[in-house]
Amino acid sequence: MARKAKSTKPAGATSKAPKMRLHTELENDDPNQQQTILPPEPCTPTKQTGGRSGAEVEYSAKKTRKRTSAPAPAPASEPHELLSRSPHANTLASRGIPKTQKIMHDNEADHQVENMLCVNIPEILQQARPRNEAQCELAIATSEYICADLEWRISKGPNQRVLRLRKRAKGKQPDTATSTTNDDSKLAALLNSMGIAAANESSAELEGKLAAEFSEFQPWVFLSASSGKQNERQSYPWIQHFHLYIAHLVRHYLGSVQYGENPATASPRLLLPYKRTDTKYKGSDDDTRADIGLVSRSVGANVAMVDGSAYYNEVFAVTEVKASSGPSRAASTADSGIDTSQLDGDTKQAFKQLFLYSRQVFAEQPDRRFMWGITICDNHIRACVLTSSGALASHEMDITTAKGRCDYIQLLVNWCLCDWHQLGFDPSVRYCEDERGNGYWEIDVPQMATGDAGMESAGSRYETQTYTITGASVAADHLFGRHTLCFVATPKQSTGNQGKVLIKDSWSYLGRHQVQERSGELGEIAFLTKINQMVDEHPEFAGTVPRLEDGGIVRLDVNGHLAIDSVETVLGDLCRHLPKHSSDYAYTHVRLAMTPVGTRLRELRSVAELVVVISDALQAHKAVLDHCQILHRDISENNIMFTRSGNNIHGMLIDFDNAVDANAARNRSGPVCTGTLPFMSVNNLRKAKVARTAVDDMESILYLLIWLGVWGITTEHREQTRGKDRRVVNWSMDVETAIDSKCYTMSSESNLKHLLNEFYTPPVSKLGSTPQAQAERTSVIKEYNSLKQIIQKMRKAIFDNPNVPDNARGAEIKPSNDPSMPISNEDFIDDAVDEWALDLEDKSNTDNKQESVDSFEERANPEVARRIHGDVVELLQTYADRIRSTAVF
Repeated sequence: MARKAKSTKPAGATSKAPKMRLHTELENDDPNQQQTILPPEPCTPTKQTGGRSGAEVEYSAKKTRKRTSAPAPAPASEPHELLSRSPHANTLASRGIPKTQKIMHDNEADHQVENMLCVNIPEILQQARPRNEAQCELAIATSEYICADLEWRISKGPNQRVLRLRKRAKGKQPDTATSTTNDDSKLAALLNSMGIAAANESSAELEGKLAAEFSEFQPWVFLSASSGKQNERQSYPWIQHFHLYIAHLVRHYLGSVQYGENPATASPRLLLPYKRTDTKYKGSDDDTRADIGLVSRSVGANVAMVDGSAYYNEVFAVTEVKASSGPSRAASTADSGIDTSQLDGDTKQAFKQLFLYSRQVFAEQPDRRFMWGITICDNHIRACVLTSSGALASHEMDITTAKGRCDYIQLLVNWCLCDWHQLGFDPSVRYCEDERGNGYWEIDVPQMATGDAGMESAGSRYETQTYTITGASVAADHLFGRHTLCFVATPKQSTGNQGKVLIKDSWSYLGRHQVQERSGELGEIAFLTKINQMVDEHPEFAGTVPRLEDGGIVRLDVNGHLAIDSVETVLGDLCRHLPKHSSDYAYTHVRLAMTPVGTRLRELRSVAELVVVISDALQAHKAVLDHCQILHRDISENNIMFTRSGNNIHGMLIDFDNAVDANAARNRSGPVCTGTLPFMSVNNLRKAKVARTAVDDMESILYLLIWLGVWGITTEHREQTRGKDRRVVNWSMDVETAIDSKCYTMSSESNLKHLLNEFYTPPVSKLGSTPQAQAERTSVIKEYNSLKQIIQKMRKAIFDNPNVPDNARGAEIKPSNDPSMPISNEDFIDDAVDEWALDLEDKSNTDNKQESVDSFEERANPEVARRIHGDVVELLQTYADRIRSTAVF
């Protein structure tokens, strides 16, 4: 019996679309893919201010994030934005349906907590321990002194002692017993041996500040089970003042420490909390409110809460606070590396919120490699490291115990003293200033080496080319995965005719010292090298695929030694705790510089231009498969771009990060799911155990054309469809919903026509009622009707091709017995589709329950796939040739 296919009701919200923000706003259908924007006027680089490699974030110019070694003033303006996004910048939100986007992100976060997180790993705290021996010794001594000071204060008790502290905080005589009871001689001797002088601050002045902070957070350290469930907001000031207490002592003793000019080594820093709590951060693409944010400031800065708006593009770590509802918690620290099944509901919810915040941080900070986060449930603290491969969390640090307090203090001090890259930042991406004080970003791209297939050999010399970023085109809008960023840039030291390049920064599935991936694929650098050689031999394909100018694996200076930047470098032996499905991948940091810089499909002016561009991309797809045996596997709106020269327009197929050697793909039939959800083929979505072929990519092209026809091709058309209910929303809801909707739509020509009836139609009010306006509207409708005809013919070529066997026709799939397949949301089932599914069931019963045929799997046959591929490419080429010759359909 054929599988019962279900569809879902359109779930689009009708909220009014937000206004556009800046020229770098993204309307991103797949934020991990390439896009291009118009760059601002470039600056003339003359000096470097240290960028992230300094340790602080300063403000002194409007909308400019600055970092210097001078003491930081209070923030006076907004941080510098490189990766600006619209308030709704992903696939669904760009179509005006933020409610659906929120559902999708919530579901994704729930899945990530269950599958991408491992907890109870005490060693995770050591990841922040300074690598330099002197820095490490200083961090240990500083944390020991802070712990001793805090324990001395706690030993005085929570009642009478607090009254005395509050009096001293108001300016009365300080308790001189402090300096004798809590001896700082060990730390002072170490600082003296290193030539470090404490801040110019009297012991009485310091004691007054510490006493005031302690009086604010002491209820937290005396919290007990008998206290009952605490209100989250009640905990906010406790947590804020605890961090200020640590900052006062760090500033007092380490305020004059400097570590030189090495950009990989940071000066000490302070970590200060935002004053605003439970607030929406600037740069967010949704309405999520973060509890407490920590930001980095110069060690000489004033110790106080950071006032004003909170920004995702400057926050160092986000803290999620929960009031635990009961004593049920995860296993003890002896149970190292447990999954999340043993966590209570409040702790899971805290991690979910932390994951949602972290996605925003990665999207807003172009120099983020990984990040730290904190969850606090009552008095229990966990630190979390979030990498592209997964997240690892520490054991619980109980703030009401001396051990828990000391562990957390040690972590905070380590964060204040460790190298910048240990905090998750990338020293090879720097914020600089020109001689006029204008800010800009620089990025180092590894130069091409002579290793095998264009990759760097293990012993090759590491050299980089520095580029000045003139614009950003893609933000890393996913928490886990490749974290792809794209920038438009120019060489800093331009020679000859060097112009703009597109820099792609991503984390790819590469082994530490090998060209081939563990699954058999080659890396994108090797693929592009092979493709560029093909173009040299077949110049007719020049400009239809990217040309690699520079590229390689990013390396970092780790305590004086160059190390490959990978998740293994970040986590070391702790990689063994990553989720099982993540441990199969060695995510390695790769950076490429490519030409030409294309333009996104949304900048097209007509349906005719779209058809020409798609045809060129398909020609490139076929050439790459025929001559290089490389299958793309990730056709999406952002992986097809175009270039324009005068009246000529050419399409370009980009992003071979998900590509695979076609021969390896034919020999492997394991479950694979790769691509961009709305455009993925049915076999891809359901992880069918058949080889992926060109037919999967042709399906993606078909879905892409439908997607663009529904939402509009030009920017103006898309603005007019924001907030509309459309059936294609189902393709972005979840995997099962997408499968059901696509199977139903492609099962017959009439079902497809129902969807095509939702194609963009220009409103009369928009163009007016003059004869000229009416003629323009008629012309637009005619173009979209022509696109409908192409789509109908494409559906026939793929699903009802008369040149392939009967069993390879149709849109029927076998029922899945795989328990890992997601279950569709019954609330979204369309009644009409239920009737269609029942009709199929009745037909199957009347056929004496003959064995069902899976037409999708049958189309994976190499000969069938080759025929369908050729027919689709020829179909689009016919239309493109007609357009180029007549400029009309």
